[in-house]
Amino acid sequence: MEKEKLNITKCINNYVENIKNDLKLRWNNWEKDLIDNNIYEVIGGILSRQSSLAIQLATNVKMWNEDIAPIILRTMADNHINLAWILVNPKEHSKKFIIHGLGQLKLELEHRKKNLAEINEEIKEFIEREEQFINSQKYTFLTEVNLGSWSGLNTRKMAEESDLLDFYNYVYQPFSNCTHSTWAHISKYNTMVSDNPLHRFLRKPMIIEFEPHINYLNLAGKYLDKSINAFDKVFKLDIKLESTFDKLLTELNELEPE
Repeated sequence: MEKEKLNITKCINNYVENIKNDLKLRWNNWEKDLIDNNIYEVIGGILSRQSSLAIQLATNVKMWNEDIAPIILRTMADNHINLAWILVNPKEHSKKFIIHGLGQLKLELEHRKKNLAEINEEIKEFIEREEQFINSQKYTFLTEVNLGSWSGLNTRKMAEESDLLDFYNYVYQPFSNCTHSTWAHISKYNTMVSDNPLHRFLRKPMIIEFEPHINYLNLAGKYLDKSINAFDKVFKLDIKLESTFDKLLTELNELEPE
């Protein structure tokens, strides 16, 4: 048993290093026109985010369960749909992504400034740093705040326009139940029917002691692989390497008992 644990640890460590190398290789081989720097910043940032989420899930085995993993996987699904829609028109859509994001930061600052007289120096310094961060990209007085979606579309429509409607229906939407703590999730994993017949099938609170399930590691790897493939398909980088996800599956299969 101890030997198996060490092998799994080595497998995950290899996977993490491969993810980092994939991102670095693509960034370094991506020919850039810095006149359109928004494209590279946004797409590179989204791929970095997707890689980071996959790494965090992979290296935290206790998150491989029905309560926590779907939250990470739903975020990865959201991230992938954003990426796919941006890749439809990288120049225009990446600019929308940045403008909306800076607007959200500005809105947060404006809320905090309303109570500026009542907060301490530490919070004031935080506000100043955040304002400087926004100004480094676009002056706050020129930054618009848009309370709608960053793309002007709902996520389903973005998925449809990116040819990802099945991905939306079978991944994004089901995992949303966990993320938003709907009854669809809570009734399954946070309640159980009372065994007292006098309670008339009353559902009572329940905390499950989940066992880690390796399928969640596989799903995170699969969604990262989808994002990498989407990037490669559009920018056609000459990278001839075995998929990191395929390497992971190969190593995991080798760990299975004979």
